[in-house]
Amino acid sequence: MRTAVAALVLLLGATLAGCTGAAHVAAAPAQLKSGVHVISMPGDRTVTVHVPKHLDGPAPLVLVLHEFGGVAATAMGYGFDPLVDSAGFVAVYPDGIEGSWNAGGCCGTAAESGKDDVAFLTSVVHKVEARTPIDPKRVYVAGFSNGAMMSYRLACETKLFAAIAPISGDVETGCDHPTAASVMHIHGLADTEVTFDASSDEPWRTADACRPPTVTQAARVHRSTAECADDRSVEVVTVDGLAHAIPTAADGFDAAAQIWAFFAAHPRP
Repeated sequence: MRTAVAALVLLLGATLAGCTGAAHVAAAPAQLKSGVHVISMPGDRTVTVHVPKHLDGPAPLVLVLHEFGGVAATAMGYGFDPLVDSAGFVAVYPDGIEGSWNAGGCCGTAAESGKDDVAFLTSVVHKVEARTPIDPKRVYVAGFSNGAMMSYRLACETKLFAAIAPISGDVETGCDHPTAASVMHIHGLADTEVTFDASSDEPWRTADACRPPTVTQAARVHRSTAECADDRSVEVVTVDGLAHAIPTAADGFDAAAQIWAFFAAHPRP
């Protein structure tokens, strides 16, 4: 009898322990299927994610940051979204704070209130990675205006990105020793809102151990391309007569298509 009771106690204990352990196991986040999804983030913020129709293994991720006063839907109009299915990358469009990103010296509520957008956007990338297979060597960021400034700050302060593509932006924070990354900086030479600053990309020319650049021109478009160590590149594209805007094929430079081609050619070594 005593042996039977002892066995029953052990069995019940094991069963209860198993149930208690199971109660503490969190369910894995649901995987994102192809299509467009809106994901909630802490602090009542959201991020829109576009997953391509067909994924062939871990996909590249392109974080696209809107301009000052914009939202995720604004960034979805920058030309990357139509490329998602054909190129096979995951496009990620976060919302800033009242249309702004804290890029350091700029801009709006995000900068004035000292929001840690570096931490927020890092968490966005990790949250998407938890729900979609992402290749960590092919994580990229592009942005326009305040979003471009924020892309520079991310490259200055994190090691997440293989390449960045700021459009009409500049460096608004200290950035003496960034992690090596490829850079494509695009800017209109008639931009009076954020004037072109050729020094913005110097930290990466040094970090990437670049050779002297070669300069080419086609109609209104000037390219300065520096080839660098480990197959990285720092490229500056300027467009004559272009104000504070994203250049299109009509300007002689389809920014979204050219940026994606640059990203595709520059994974992390």
